[in-house]
Amino acid sequence: MKRRLFQTITGRALDLERLDANEREFLAAVQRRYKKEPRWSEFAAWWPKALQRSGLSAESVAYRICQDLEARLGIAQGKISAPDYRDSLADLIDERYGSRYRFCKATGTDPGHLSRILAGRSELSLQTLQRLLEQLDAALVIEPGKASTERFSRERAVRALAAAAR
Repeated sequence: MKRRLFQTITGRALDLERLDANEREFLAAVQRRYKKEPRWSEFAAWWPKALQRSGLSAESVAYRICQDLEARLGIAQGKISAPDYRDSLADLIDERYGSRYRFCKATGTDPGHLSRILAGRSELSLQTLQRLLEQLDAALVIEPGKASTERFSRERAVRALAAAAR
């Protein structure tokens, strides 16, 4: 049987199998609102309040899904830029190590340099990026622009959200 997953625009796979009834109900409400193509600013203001009213926390899968949906909407409406390698790198570090501090400590990476890179104030050499990716058990993928446009699309999120709300 195929596992139900929600894949974020940075590539993180969120497991939908463990959602409880409250999370599914909340995500069904999110889906109804999101399908109406709200303005990015309205959706961004609405979902954190709705999440809090539902009793869900910032550690919940629903929170991460809503963050992702907000980003997709902002990208689609031209309000924010699409994520770049820094966003994917930060997400991988968080997913695999739980914090930047733990990642830096485990890998010997300079925390100040990593912070500057993730903030966009410094660049990585290809060799350094390769070393970090090896430590994260990840790979650099170059894809056509059309593929990333589809990956970031609002429509793709609507389909994934339908699976989450079931």
